[in-house]
Amino acid sequence: MDPVPVLVVGAGPVGMVVALELARQDVSCVLVDHAFETSAHPKLDYVNPRSMEFFRRLGLTDEIRAAGVAPEHRADVIWSTGLAGEPITSWELPSVAEERQHITERNDGTQPTEPGQRISQIDLEPVLRAHCRRHPLIELRRGLRFDSLTQEDEGVTSHLVDVLTDDEIRLRSRYVIGCDGASSQVRAALGIGEESFDVPGLPGAFMVHFKSRDLDTLHRHGRFWHYFAFRYIIIAQDEVDTWTAHVNGLHPNEFDTPPTDPAAFLRDTMQTELKIDKVLLTSRWRPGFMIADRYRDGRVLLAGDSAHRMFPTGAYGMNTGIGDAVDAAWKIAALIKGFGGPALLDSYEAERRPVGLRALHTSHRHLGVHLKAGELLRGGASPQAVASYLHHERGENEYRGIELDYRYQDSPVVCPDGEPEPPYTPRAYTPTTWPGGRPPSLLLRDGRPVYDLFAPSFTLVDFAGDGRGEALLEAAAAQGLPVGHTVVTDALARRAWERDLVLLRPDQHVAWRGNDAPSDPAAVIRRVRGAVRDIR
Repeated sequence: MDPVPVLVVGAGPVGMVVALELARQDVSCVLVDHAFETSAHPKLDYVNPRSMEFFRRLGLTDEIRAAGVAPEHRADVIWSTGLAGEPITSWELPSVAEERQHITERNDGTQPTEPGQRISQIDLEPVLRAHCRRHPLIELRRGLRFDSLTQEDEGVTSHLVDVLTDDEIRLRSRYVIGCDGASSQVRAALGIGEESFDVPGLPGAFMVHFKSRDLDTLHRHGRFWHYFAFRYIIIAQDEVDTWTAHVNGLHPNEFDTPPTDPAAFLRDTMQTELKIDKVLLTSRWRPGFMIADRYRDGRVLLAGDSAHRMFPTGAYGMNTGIGDAVDAAWKIAALIKGFGGPALLDSYEAERRPVGLRALHTSHRHLGVHLKAGELLRGGASPQAVASYLHHERGENEYRGIELDYRYQDSPVVCPDGEPEPPYTPRAYTPTTWPGGRPPSLLLRDGRPVYDLFAPSFTLVDFAGDGRGEALLEAAAAQGLPVGHTVVTDALARRAWERDLVLLRPDQHVAWRGNDAPSDPAAVIRRVRGAVRDIR
C-alpha cells in the first residue's frame, strides 16, 4: 500500500491548522486524535493578530469572530486586591471594532491586517473541526492513539491504537507532524529531550469553569476581560455568562485533593456571595515552561505544545503553535509536490525554535510582573506604588513585536541582502521587508489589504511593473517553483515595502528583495526552495 503524504498527530487547533494549510497547498493528510470530541477545556482565550492573519487566508475569520466575543466588547484588564477588596489599577485594551478602526486610520504598515480575537478554545475548535471534516484532502480519524513509529529512507511507519478496541493500526506516511500536546508521545517516541522549569511561587493551580449572571458581584470594579487578584484570576469568556477562575496554590500539595464543592471553594476564596449557576468543569494544573531540544528528527516535525509549553501570560502558547503549523505545512507540501529541497527540513527548526524561545522568555517576563506585583503588595507597598509598578511594566497582550515581528534571519532558505537588521522592540512591529521578516500590511487605495493579493504559493510583489521581475519568474518556472506575480501601484505601500521587488514565501515571510533582478536568479530560486544552503 502506498504511504499517505502526511500523518498529523493531534487534532487540536495546531494540528487542524496544519491539515488545513496542507490542503490549501493541495496536499492530502490523515489527521488522527485519540479523542472523539473537541476540547471541553478553556485552554486559551485569545487568538492574536498574526494568527488571525493566517486564519484570514484560510477563509475562517468571519466564523471565528462569530463564535468569539462580539466586536464591541473591550479587553480591559483589572488589577485588584480581590472582589472583596479594592481595585489597584487597570490596563485599557481596545475592542475588535476599535482596533479595526485604528488599523484603517493608521495605515502606515505598523498594524496587522486583522485585529486579535477573544475566543475560548472550546469555541474555536468546532470551527476548525467543521472545515477539516468537510475538506476532501483531509481524512479525520478520531479515536486513534499514537503509540510509536519507525523511520525508513522513504517514509515513516506509525503504530496507532484504536482506543475502543485496542486494535493496532499501522499507517505509512512520507512525513509525520506531531501536534499532540505537552505530553507528546511523538516527542517521546523520537527520544527528544526538553529544557523545562517550574515557576517558583506558583506550585499549582485549580481551575473552575462556570456559569454566572451575577454581574453585580463580578463587575463590582468594572467590566473586564481579565481580572487579576493575585490569589486568583477570573477570565470573562463570552461577555454573557461564562467565566473561568484560576486559583493559585499556596503550597505544593494544596490541590492534591480537589475541593469537593468548587462553587463554595470559589466563594470562600473570593470572600463574596457570588451566585454560580453551574460549574461546567474543574481541573488541577501545574504552571511551567518547556521547549524541546529539537523540533525535528528525520521526517518527523514537532509543532505547538509538543515543541513548547508556556504560561498563559501573553497568550503565546497556541499562537506560537499556529506559526509552527504554517511553517511546517508549506515546507512539507513543497517536498511532497517535488519542488522543495532538503534544506527546507533543516530550516524548520532553525526558524521556529528561536521564535519559541523568545515567546517562552517573554511569557516568563510577563509572569514575573504578576509575581513581583504580588510581592510588593504582600510586603506592605501601597496600592499606589503597586499601580505605578504595573503601569511601567504593562505589555501583556500588547507586545506586537513578539506577535508580528519575528524574523528568520538565520534561515538557510532566506536570501540576505547585506543590509543591517532594522531596529527591533518587543512592544511594536517595525515595518520592513528585511529578508526573513513579515512584510508591512497596508490597505491599498481600493480598500483591499495588500495581504489579500498574495498567492497560496510564493508571490513576487512587484512595485515596478516594468519587466524587472521576469528573470526571477523565468528561473522559478524552470525549477518548477510556483510563483504568483502581483503588480502593486500604490506609492504608500511602496514606501513601506522599501524595494521594488519582494519575493514572499507561502507563509508570507520575505524570501528575497531587491530593486533589480538578482545577478543569478537561478541561485536565488535554488536557495528559497531549499535546494542549496548558501548563495553568497
